[in-house]
Amino acid sequence: VRTAGIYTIMITLAIAAAFYYFTNENYAIFNGHTGIDGIPTPVFLGVDWHAPLASYYLELGVAFLCWLAVSYVARAPFGLALQGIRDNPRRMAALGFNVNAHRVAAYVFAALIAALGGFLLVWSYGEIAPGTVSVSAAIDILVIAVVGGIGNPIGAFIGALIYAVLKTFALDILVAFGLDGNRFRLLIGLGFLAIVFFSPDGIIGLWARWRNRARRNASRSQSSGGAHG
Repeated sequence: VRTAGIYTIMITLAIAAAFYYFTNENYAIFNGHTGIDGIPTPVFLGVDWHAPLASYYLELGVAFLCWLAVSYVARAPFGLALQGIRDNPRRMAALGFNVNAHRVAAYVFAALIAALGGFLLVWSYGEIAPGTVSVSAAIDILVIAVVGGIGNPIGAFIGALIYAVLKTFALDILVAFGLDGNRFRLLIGLGFLAIVFFSPDGIIGLWARWRNRARRNASRSQSSGGAHG
């Protein structure tokens, strides 16, 4: 909680790497690289939640509830305080806010959402392996968030959709340009660099700028039409 910016990202990736090697090397507890399989999916309300259709609607419903929760918190006093701490932590501390306590609470809130995703992942696949918490997985989540836009709760969904589409059609796209179809990460990396370079706020930022530009053009057209009239 005492770090910010790139240092927080570096520490997060370091923790992911450390936890990956911890689970991978403790074979007696975590079964090594194979992980733990055969995890039963609970059956409640008379529904087998491991079934593809039931699992899909369960995950969709939980994702929607998480979006509602994040959207509510972002507009609540706690969320507004977090935005102030993000922009100027010293000023917020001078105003009497406990900066570290707010950051810890934000981490706890994010961890709860991540834990729900972990539960659903295990229920869907019936297994869990160290690769799930590797540095590669952490980077994927980071890319999804940045591409979609970290300034809006819907950004994660947009980033995940783009990531899934690229992952599904990467082979065809790369082959069409005469490249090796297995270089999926190359395509993701190029897209990530393009988004960061042209729009640090992600796809949401691009959409907001395009919308504001369209509004300004419309206002200018109306003003010009009124002047000529």
